[in-house]
Amino acid sequence: MSSLPKIIADARESGLVVQALREMKADVIEKTISPGDYVVGEGFAVERKTFRDFVGSIFKKRLFEQLERLRKAYERPCLIVEGDIGYGLAGLANPMVFWGALAHITAEWNIPVVFTTNEEQTAQFLFSLAKRLQTRKEAAVEAIYKPKRFSLVDQQRFAVQGLPTVGPKSADRLLKRFGNLRRVFLAKEHELRRVEGFGEKRAREISQFLDRPYPKE
Repeated sequence: MSSLPKIIADARESGLVVQALREMKADVIEKTISPGDYVVGEGFAVERKTFRDFVGSIFKKRLFEQLERLRKAYERPCLIVEGDIGYGLAGLANPMVFWGALAHITAEWNIPVVFTTNEEQTAQFLFSLAKRLQTRKEAAVEAIYKPKRFSLVDQQRFAVQGLPTVGPKSADRLLKRFGNLRRVFLAKEHELRRVEGFGEKRAREISQFLDRPYPKE
């Protein structure tokens, strides 16, 4: 087997990481893969998140869903958290949210978590990991593409999130209040104000958005 490891990188991943890998003479293949961001060995995939992405995905309830898909697709999943952890934690109102998520990933799923400071360190770890895993001549480095299939509930929430100032939680409240998408979009301004978290200004903004004419040209 060549001493140069093969690494499959998702085409949407950081160009800086890919560049650094190629400078180390890794055989990098860019293609669309899902789940995961890198495949570095036989049945071994890595999810890379910056500290900000990691914390954001906790609050948006995406993190555990993403890692669950990763561990179902690959026998050996791994997570990289990239960035200045100390600085990031100092900016969190409740750092235990971060540590709690890591505890769950480690204790419940047994997924190894690696911390790097920047893209260069991430590339160095990926290169070293791939080289370690690809010692057998017959080792196969193959990516899996299994895009997420959104449920009907997900699609309904996404549709409502197209309204101004409406996020996942607000979309959920609107759908529970009105029962279906059609009723949400037909709701009058005074009806919107009855929904928790929707005051006069917010309701007016949504109502005006729905009534605004589409430009003919």
